Amino acid sequence: MAFAIDKRRIAKNTLMLYVRMAVTMLIGFFTSRVTLQQLGVDDFGLNNLLSSVVAMLSFLNGSMGTAVQRFFSIEIGKGSESALKKVFSVGLYLHIIVALITVVIAEVFAVFFLDRLAIPPDRLHAAHVVFQIAVASLALNVVLVPYSALLRAREQFSSTATVEIVQAFLRLGVLYLLVTIPGDKLVVLSLLNFGVTLYYVTSITLLARRYKESHTLPSRDKALIRQMLTFISMLVVTVLAQLANLQGLQLLINIFFSLALNAAYAVAMQVYTFVNTFVTNFKQSVVPQMVAAYGAGDRDGMFRLLDTGTKITSILLLLISFPLAFESEYILHIWLKTPPEHASTLVALMVVNINVYSFSYFYNQAVQATGKIVLQQSIISLTYILALVAVFFTFKAGYGVASAIYVSIIFSAIQVANNLFFCHRQLGYDILRFLRRILIPVIAAVAIVSAILWAMVHDLDPGLWRALSVILVSTLLTFALGFFLILDRGERDYLRHWKTKKG
Repeated sequence: MAFAIDKRRIAKNTLMLYVRMAVTMLIGFFTSRVTLQQLGVDDFGLNNLLSSVVAMLSFLNGSMGTAVQRFFSIEIGKGSESALKKVFSVGLYLHIIVALITVVIAEVFAVFFLDRLAIPPDRLHAAHVVFQIAVASLALNVVLVPYSALLRAREQFSSTATVEIVQAFLRLGVLYLLVTIPGDKLVVLSLLNFGVTLYYVTSITLLARRYKESHTLPSRDKALIRQMLTFISMLVVTVLAQLANLQGLQLLINIFFSLALNAAYAVAMQVYTFVNTFVTNFKQSVVPQMVAAYGAGDRDGMFRLLDTGTKITSILLLLISFPLAFESEYILHIWLKTPPEHASTLVALMVVNINVYSFSYFYNQAVQATGKIVLQQSIISLTYILALVAVFFTFKAGYGVASAIYVSIIFSAIQVANNLFFCHRQLGYDILRFLRRILIPVIAAVAIVSAILWAMVHDLDPGLWRALSVILVSTLLTFALGFFLILDRGERDYLRHWKTKKG
């Protein structure tokens, strides 16, 4: 059965997600600065401390949301309305339980540990109030997960992006009220932000209520619960292994080197997060249709989306990666004025790492669509732990901090191979197809652009004009090579005639 792939919808959703990203990033930058001015350094730090404590309790949310969305997308592909209702009701049941457990854990922490944090005695009462408000927000967001997962599976990215853009502007309104309303600024900020949370939760719920499957009460279906929990548990193990890798690496850098190199690595991670966010919007738009195609039994359609999604992700990444890699030192000086030593080298290597790792994303999602992820996710989790062990021994052997990212690049390549292997094993995907249609063209494009940029960087003096030249040349070359070398004829024809089809 052929699944009707709607590429125009993917393009529309991707565009809206990028608009959302631009608006929320700009407003977020402004609100952070004003919030710091209004709260002062101590209360700003206290607010972030309490937020981070609550955020630690929400690590299950991402994995559970991914799991519920996967089950929704499968049933949408099959066209089974009754199964969709069952997935929603079981998902809601599980999330209510998780919300209750989260609240209990948070209250235990508040009673026994909150007073032990480095909080001034005169701010303890405010800290408890803010913590309780944050826990209430977290509980609401946990219960909201099945609703937001349903909207993602239904590809309602434009609608949810609009809600999030309005939410960002409401944050601006919060700043105005924070300035004008008397009282404890920290408590006032928390109450106002809780109001924004209520807006978001209500809006997402109402959007999801447009679909009949959300008109169901929580229910227990032991077989489906078992399937979901198996799926979620493996994703959680992977998330915890990844978290251990990230935090463990920071500790190793601190033990073997200095705080200055911790700062340099932190800068590189900020760049990594920014670049990853840049391409995540497109990835999110593709996954629901890819999983739904699997649910409909259309593996050819799934593979076409998998290939095209990987190619476009590579092109988007290269657009931003070349300037960051070749002009990292200049860009960091513009951004930070006095960046930590070695930061530019770490940023350039981190950009290489994210480009290697990006090849694994859609193949990982394809394997997850099958639901058979125990061995695959176990190997991924093991690679995160082994990577940390390998970094320890490279540091012990006297290698510099950059060796940590070289190790990460090697293990990213291992994860790509792992996901490709399981995609071949469980779905029959042809690995030679990946090498021939994706990897070799991308490597060829990277080699051509890198050679030209390397010559430019060595011939021109460092500065604004060289940076602008690198950005211009790399952008033009990436678009040209992406279109003529990386994309195949069918993908080029679709892009050429997209405007005609739209009309």
